[in-house]
Amino acid sequence: MLFNLLDNAAKYAPSGSQIRIEAREDRGRVRLAVIDEGSGIAPADLERVFDKFYRVHAQDRQRAGTGLGLAICRGFIEAMGGAIVAENRRDRPGAIFTLTLPMSADARQPTEAIAK
Repeated sequence: MLFNLLDNAAKYAPSGSQIRIEAREDRGRVRLAVIDEGSGIAPADLERVFDKFYRVHAQDRQRAGTGLGLAICRGFIEAMGGAIVAENRRDRPGAIFTLTLPMSADARQPTEAIAK
């Protein structure tokens, strides 16, 4: 999932731009965001990018895919009890893909408690 999100960010962001990954724990869930500096996603496409075989249309894309990557990502994430959303950055052009996954009970325990 993460590889696909990073690969998409690299495809749709200008060469030399920054791609950031942010992660945090949020009420027993892991929240992971992949943030790019591309042109963003048209509002009508924000939900559709997860549809099978859907591809954002742009003339300058050199490595067009099959349109299955984000659909597969969503399927895996939802199968693990998580969710993924796409949105545009508010501070500058670019997209943010945020996935949330539940943490296991063991993952929330301090390391010394697990060792016992």
